[in-house]
Amino acid sequence: MKTYTTLLFTIISFFNIYCFGQLKIQGQINDTTKRPIANVSLNLMRDTNVLKTTFSDMNGEFIFNAVNSGQYIISASFLGREEIRTSLKVYRDTTILLYLQKSTDVILKGVTITASKPLLERKIDRIVFNVSNSIAAKGTDLTQALALTPMLRIDGNGVSISGKSGVSVMINERIVNIGGADLVNYLKSLRSDDVEKIEVLTTPPAKYEAQGNSGMINIVLKSNPNLGWSGDISSTYAQTTFPANANSLNLNFQSKKIAISGKFRQNYRKTRPTEEFDVIGENSILSSDKRQDIQRGVGLNLSMDYKATDKANFGLIYDIGKTSYKMQIENSSVYKTAQTIDSVLNTYSNHFNPSLSQTLNVYYDQKLDKKGKKLSSGFNYFSTDPETKVDFSTFSNRNGMAEQVRNTSGLNYIIWSAQSDLTLPYKWASMEAGLKFTNFENDSDVGYFNLLNGNFILDPTKANVFQYSEQNLAAYYSIQSDFGKKWSAKAGLRYEYSIIDGYSPTTGEKTNRKYGRLFPSVYLSYKINQNNTLSATYSKRINRPNFRALNPFRWYTNPYTYSTGNPTLQPSYNHNSEVAYLYKDMFSLTLYLQKLVDGYGRIVTVNEALKIVDYRNYLTQYSSGLEATFAIKFFPWWENREFVSLNFVKAKSTIQDVLLEDGAAVYYNIFNSFKINKTFSGTFNFWHSLPATQGNVYSEGRSFLSIGLRASLLDGKLQLNASAEDILKGTVSRGKVYYNTFTQYYNNYYDSRRFSLTASYSFGKAKVKGNRKQVTFKETQRVN
Repeated sequence: MKTYTTLLFTIISFFNIYCFGQLKIQGQINDTTKRPIANVSLNLMRDTNVLKTTFSDMNGEFIFNAVNSGQYIISASFLGREEIRTSLKVYRDTTILLYLQKSTDVILKGVTITASKPLLERKIDRIVFNVSNSIAAKGTDLTQALALTPMLRIDGNGVSISGKSGVSVMINERIVNIGGADLVNYLKSLRSDDVEKIEVLTTPPAKYEAQGNSGMINIVLKSNPNLGWSGDISSTYAQTTFPANANSLNLNFQSKKIAISGKFRQNYRKTRPTEEFDVIGENSILSSDKRQDIQRGVGLNLSMDYKATDKANFGLIYDIGKTSYKMQIENSSVYKTAQTIDSVLNTYSNHFNPSLSQTLNVYYDQKLDKKGKKLSSGFNYFSTDPETKVDFSTFSNRNGMAEQVRNTSGLNYIIWSAQSDLTLPYKWASMEAGLKFTNFENDSDVGYFNLLNGNFILDPTKANVFQYSEQNLAAYYSIQSDFGKKWSAKAGLRYEYSIIDGYSPTTGEKTNRKYGRLFPSVYLSYKINQNNTLSATYSKRINRPNFRALNPFRWYTNPYTYSTGNPTLQPSYNHNSEVAYLYKDMFSLTLYLQKLVDGYGRIVTVNEALKIVDYRNYLTQYSSGLEATFAIKFFPWWENREFVSLNFVKAKSTIQDVLLEDGAAVYYNIFNSFKINKTFSGTFNFWHSLPATQGNVYSEGRSFLSIGLRASLLDGKLQLNASAEDILKGTVSRGKVYYNTFTQYYNNYYDSRRFSLTASYSFGKAKVKGNRKQVTFKETQRVN
């Protein structure tokens, strides 16, 4: 570590020779009892001109960077306290201590104007949506606050950014280690009133893992120094075809030294999806599924943060979740040669999929000085053991016989990682550097059993054991600096080296692979004037296959249809570039270009009566698009947000049977929130995807209409929310997938029309937030 630190300081000294020395003003603001005050608005002024504005953090600390020498005035204001103004002369880095006393005015004799953050901000590497300044985000759960954020979409399957998939969600710069429906249920257990802002990173910097073409979402929670107990309890009733419910209980305790949080979550959902997949060609298969899905889940999250000294704190987070998925499927498959029906298979199957997941995070943060230098270290552990048992009976009209089969899958995932991050802020630049090691282990044992004479007998030709291990070593360095009042730049470089071993004792098949790659990222921002900002970004990403895509075992849905993985599957790479424009912190326009190399995906093959779905690298794709966001409060009672995305795709395939076409896609979203009075408010949300062609997929248009009514009672402690979603049943997914010898048609609906009613109540000291720290552990998202 000493050698590592010495190298960083050598680099810093080298840069400092060539950079203009700019100063900084930092300090702390307290009340008259010397307790820090958070969220105080501070202005740096020269004469009557405001040059910079900032807010104090939870420790009352604030900073003004990139300040030239000279005479300044600092003004500080906070509701209920006397405004102060302090004059100071700056000729070097300056530290000051300010005090705010309570206002002595009993009767308001005038109008007080307080500073307010804009609804939308563009920073050098992210877009910021200030939730605390949005009237629509009051008294809701966290999923509804995310739905308000420009570029974001959220449904029962997870959170996504427009044009991205597999998005990572962070809380206070730390990854939430669950995904999909479990992530949605966890976010529903948190309150939007705890959120200060939501940051959208479409091209994540070098600090974060290069995995995935996904963007990142960082949820920044409010902070304050209040001590004591707090909590909230929430219950939701929802109705689709069947009733559903979700409940949560959060308890927090905070003292001067320790913060403890406990969160319990429970959910139950039963739905009636339908799926149709028709393969039309010389040999055709018409397949229709009627399903009944049941999902149950419970979870507990415990966290503790201990402030050992003013410069050191450590803590741990433990999360355990038990989920159970059950599916009952009635499948009808019609097999044709030309227009003649050969046979009809009716398959009745029961799927059972229980899973227990555990995550443990231990971290230690050490401040190196009072200027913000910090060393953060952590250890992460994740394990899950999903088990699947599928019993299906297939009846053929040709022989009238029933074929009964049991398909089992036992998986065991263990992932652990260790990392260390160094933050070095200087008056002329801010630097970050870090190291990380991650180890993946996955063992799977999948069986296929035929029912013979009343007993299930293993078919060794369709059974498989697969062992997979992967080690990833990563290191990164980034630097960010402001040049004058108009220019800002940030650059980073991340290196990742992977060692992969896969082995199937059943087939004797082995896979060994080693590779290392560099992942650069560059950001540049130019502030034309107070109302107009331009920025440009570039980053390179990698998309490693998930474990199921690598496992060569065959998962059967009936005796003639199966999906399989590909142990030789290679990762794909993405090059992402963006140019963005922001006007008056309310209108954002982004032009982006993407190049996908060695893209992989599912390929359908029909071999006589056999339908096979496997994974292959086959795609090179060029994407370009234009995205526009508009967010404004027309009046104090009316908030409006609009988003539109235009996307153009040109693709090439190395598989001749995959027919690709150039195409385009258009998506738009309109959101309105209305404050009726102090108690009631309403929302109206509509999004629409127009018909689109991308690659070899044509999709028909989809839409979503929702309305909501909210009531805030008992001084905001009791919140009641009622909403109706997918009112027009516009989320039915229809389209075509083109191949050289056949076309696959799909028509799917996942029972998303829903009415829900939520009641939540807060108790204790409402401003106590407990321990909200999360720990980066993105690799768990590759578990499937």
